[in-house]
Amino acid sequence: MSEQPVDCFNTLNQICEILGEDINGTLCLEVQEHLRHCPKCCAHVDSIRKVVNLYKKATREDIPQKIDERLWKVLNLQKPCD
Repeated sequence: MSEQPVDCFNTLNQICEILGEDINGTLCLEVQEHLRHCPKCCAHVDSIRKVVNLYKKATREDIPQKIDERLWKVLNLQKPCD
């Protein structure tokens, strides 16, 4: 199928799920093709995946409030109510 590292494929699959796209849909195939030829974007996606995984494992005490607020702002997401 693809020569991407397994982590990139799994990340692409998750991105497509979030976007409501089939992994074999046009948008996902375009993203997959781009990642196959763009190590910079592939590294960026991998970095985001690592941050999200670390964030999921962390407790509230592990993350300073300013860092937490900055992450939500950078991701352009509204922080869920506690």
